Amino acid sequence: MAETSPVDIRQLADVTWVPVYTKPRCEKVAADYCRRHAIPCYLPLVRRAKRYQRRTVETFLPMFRSYLFAQLGAESRVQIVQSHKIVRVVDVTADQEAGLVRELNDILRLEQLQVEADLVVLPELQPGTPVVVTVGPFKGMTAIVARRRSLTRVTVNIELLGQAVTAEIDVGEIEPETE
Repeated sequence: MAETSPVDIRQLADVTWVPVYTKPRCEKVAADYCRRHAIPCYLPLVRRAKRYQRRTVETFLPMFRSYLFAQLGAESRVQIVQSHKIVRVVDVTADQEAGLVRELNDILRLEQLQVEADLVVLPELQPGTPVVVTVGPFKGMTAIVARRRSLTRVTVNIELLGQAVTAEIDVGEIEPETE
C-alpha cells in the first residue's frame, strides 16, 4: 500500500484529530508536508486499477476528495497552514473528536482490506439532493435525485426546456452539486 508507516489514531491530551480541507488535488502533497514536519496525519487512500491495452495500472487516490486528517496542537495548526496547500482546518469538539477517531480507525481497517476486495466510495445521496452528471450523454447537466434504487443506482430528474426527463444513472457518474 502507499502508506509508509502505520498510523496511530487515538485521542491524546493537548492535540486533536481534525479534518483538514486541502486545495483541490493537493491531499498527497499536504500529507507529505505533515510527515516531513512530524505532524501525525492520515490520508485514506482507495486503490484504483485501470487497464491500458495489455497492462493494468494500479494507483491510490484519496478516499475523500480534498480532505486529510491530522492530529494538531496549537503550534502544529499554524505550521500546517503555512504549507499553502490547506484551505481550512475544520474545528471539532471533544465529543466529535471521539467519534472521528472511531470512524478513522474503521476506515483504516477497511483500507487494509483492499488487498482482498475493492472499495467503492459513493456519495450519500438523498432524494432532493442537487447533483451534477460527470459522465455520459448528460455530462455537465445539473439534476435532482428523485430516488435511490440501490447502492449504486439513482433516478434523477433533469430539466430540459421547462420539462423534466427522468433517467436512471450510476452513482459513480454523478457528484453532489457545489455552490
